[in-house]
Amino acid sequence: MKIYPLFAQKNENNIKGQFLEIFGQKSDDDLEFMALISFQDAAMRESFILKHQQLNIIKKFNIIPSILIKLRKNQIQNFQNDELINRIEEDQKLYLSMLKVNEIVGLNEYRKCDIPFSGNNVIIGIIDNGINPYFETISGNIIKKYSQNGYNIGKFERMNEADVNHGTLMAHLISSRFLDHRGRMIGIAPNAKLIDFDISNSNQDYYFSNILEFFDMILKNSIHLDILLIPLTTLDPSDGKDLLSIACNLLVEKGFIILCPAGNFGPESYTIGSPSAAEKVITVGGLTKKMSVAYYSGRGPTLDERLKPDFCLLSSKIEIPLSNKFKVKFSGTSNAAALAAGIIALLKEWNPNLTYKDITEMIQNAKINLNYEKISQGIGTVNLMEIFKELGYYPERNQQIMPYNYLIRRSLKLSIEIGLVFIILYFIIFYFNLIFNILNIN
Repeated sequence: MKIYPLFAQKNENNIKGQFLEIFGQKSDDDLEFMALISFQDAAMRESFILKHQQLNIIKKFNIIPSILIKLRKNQIQNFQNDELINRIEEDQKLYLSMLKVNEIVGLNEYRKCDIPFSGNNVIIGIIDNGINPYFETISGNIIKKYSQNGYNIGKFERMNEADVNHGTLMAHLISSRFLDHRGRMIGIAPNAKLIDFDISNSNQDYYFSNILEFFDMILKNSIHLDILLIPLTTLDPSDGKDLLSIACNLLVEKGFIILCPAGNFGPESYTIGSPSAAEKVITVGGLTKKMSVAYYSGRGPTLDERLKPDFCLLSSKIEIPLSNKFKVKFSGTSNAAALAAGIIALLKEWNPNLTYKDITEMIQNAKINLNYEKISQGIGTVNLMEIFKELGYYPERNQQIMPYNYLIRRSLKLSIEIGLVFIILYFIIFYFNLIFNILNIN
């Protein structure tokens, strides 16, 4: 069957009339779908286009030879018999995995633990609705900006200093250079560089085709990236075999590390959408501050019964200071995915050659079981101390990770205390020998 099974199921369900009302049409055969048609190779794609010159091809993609086209239901049924076509599927809508900005609050202590790595020489791409460069806490980290139309450095006319959008918050979670009251940068990887892949449009609607277009751009222009954060997912669950998931797997095979949220459509099972269901994407679920799996966090398994999410990180009511007077608190599994991107940036600084397999093994070795079902928590959450213990840092098991500058002060204090002990012992031995010699003389 050339029609992607999940698309075929949705296509059949339309006769119930749920989409007829939306489109205001009388016959479900007249319904039009934005469809992605993929081919075995580019030559077969071009043959199909030549064969059907009457069709309006909206976009062509190269990472997987495919086209974006608007089709009626009867056309979809007819095209499944076309020998040139590999598969037909829906250009699914994607949703940002943030619930909402909950409140603007006063500046509270936002303590982060400094470790010897800070994301130096690591480049993270963020496919989102843009990063606002007016916030000085991240402006220096943004090295390039791409839109759907190409390279647009410096074109931020649609944003102003008050705009706080999803992409801006993701960037702050990863690499904010905001200083806390102790003078420490609070971002997980404050020295990581960011590439802004701005997916925004006037309707604020995002689809598979938008991300596939960026994938083509990345490969065509040989854009160097270590990590790619895609904080979007579909409402419908996935088996990881849709076009976007397959494209993500191909990028991982080329050396990219891709992170996605588990989505905010839990707590039911089978609520992992695309591209989060992709086999080689690192999928991150959400936790509350009490270390319980957030009720909204997407649950596995995938529709083909694979375990997702991979693990969970904090996602609920995270506070992010954007300036000394401006701070937001918000929830959603995209937070967890952004934090994971920052953690992996630290690992990539330690060893730039780490692969997807290497990183997943390191995460596996540093896991903390939260005692929830695996379809909710994956392997659990990640213990940073255990990761860096294997790298030669924080050698004591179960020791709480402390700020690096605090460790320096503690080491100095211990050194002084040990020095004083040696001095006291020296004088005790000196006076003991002196008294012993006097007694021998007498």
